Amino acid sequence: MKAMWVSYSSSRRSTRWRQLGMALALATMPVLAVQAQEWQRVEPVREWLGGAQPTERKIDIDLPLVVEDGSSVNLGITIAAEVGDPIRSMAIFAPANPTPEVASFELAPQANPVRLATRVRLSESQSVIVVARTESGRSLVAERAVRVTTSGCLAGAGAGAGAQEMQSRVRAPQRFKAGESGEILTLVSHPMHTGLAQDANGQTPPLRIVESFQASLDGEPVLTARFYRSLAANPYLRFHVAPEQGGEMTLSWTEMGGRQTTESLTLNVS
Repeated sequence: MKAMWVSYSSSRRSTRWRQLGMALALATMPVLAVQAQEWQRVEPVREWLGGAQPTERKIDIDLPLVVEDGSSVNLGITIAAEVGDPIRSMAIFAPANPTPEVASFELAPQANPVRLATRVRLSESQSVIVVARTESGRSLVAERAVRVTTSGCLAGAGAGAGAQEMQSRVRAPQRFKAGESGEILTLVSHPMHTGLAQDANGQTPPLRIVESFQASLDGEPVLTARFYRSLAANPYLRFHVAPEQGGEMTLSWTEMGGRQTTESLTLNVS
């Protein structure tokens, strides 16, 4: 009888745990459903999509689940190549930021498959949204939730880049294989003043950012970017390019007001 009681008690506890698990699952389902549709409630995202319904093609977003400092958060985006239908445009949104737009991109076929990384500002916990459009006109969307401990948009601003402002750094492979992508890393020194944060002296510098970047190969744009104040200081951009033949790549950054920095490098292809 004792053995029977232990068996019955264990079975009852097991049933209770199953019931509790089912209740928790049901309780979290509405939350997950809401998160999965966050982009539908963001007006700038809907405007970018222009009423198009996104397809199932996948966008991978690499973003920490939790960040202590929202002023510079690593963000990676990967979109697999599809024969005959490359990604031609893409945009990043942080809906809970004072400015939801983070950056937008125009991409040539040589910049596919998309493997891109940058650093963004996040004002608070939210879902970061990435949208993309293919050459045939199909639209894609993905989002990734992140918890932010300290605001990256309203926190005190640093002293800025000073004499180093608008100085650029670039790294690229010494040699590419024809048709195979290689990684190009770029960075330009700039405080990216948001117009929202106070500096060390208690002053709020006006909005002043690097607002555009372009990478061209022999005069033809490969990647063109528009930056907003939700991009982190010292704009960093890592992207891949697959040149069919060698040539001269020109990289240029343009600040509000027209100040520009340009860098050139030779892409060797074998």
